[in-house]
Amino acid sequence: MEAASPTGSFEHILVGVDGSGPACRAAVAAARLALALNAKLTFLAVAREVRASKEIEDYAKLEGIDAPCLPLLRKEAEFCLAAAVISARELGLTATERVIQTGEVAQTIALVSRTHGVDCIVLGSSPRGAVRTLVMGSVAKTVGEVADTPLLLIP
Repeated sequence: MEAASPTGSFEHILVGVDGSGPACRAAVAAARLALALNAKLTFLAVAREVRASKEIEDYAKLEGIDAPCLPLLRKEAEFCLAAAVISARELGLTATERVIQTGEVAQTIALVSRTHGVDCIVLGSSPRGAVRTLVMGSVAKTVGEVADTPLLLIP
C-alpha cells in the first residue's frame, strides 16, 4: 500500500463506476475530493467478459470470422467512464484517467488500486432497507477486505 502524503492528504483517488446512481454520486464526490486536494483522479469500470456460445463460435469459424470475440459489455463500460469524465469536467477537473478492466469486480478494483499507486478508493453504496444499512454491499465489503487502501463509501 502506498501511504497518503506527509500532510495526510490523498494524492491519487480511484473511483469505481458502473452507471448506477450510487456510482454516479461516487464519481461526483471523488471529483470534488480530487479538486479540493489537488489529487489525481482515476475512473475505473470493470467490464464483464462475455463469451460467445459454442454454436456461435462454430458459425464464426464456418463463415471465416477468426477475430476473437470482444467483451460485449465493454461499450457499457466506456459509456460509464465517459459520463464520469463529463461530470468531473463540469466541476472543473480536467485531468482524469480512465481505465477499463475485465474480471471479478472487487478483486479488480483492489488490483488496479495497487498497480496504479492509489491511496484512496471511492465507491458508491446503495443500502436497501434497515438491515442492509448496517452491512456494506458485497463489492464494497470485499474491496474493504482485500485492498490495502482506504475505502470511502458514498451513499
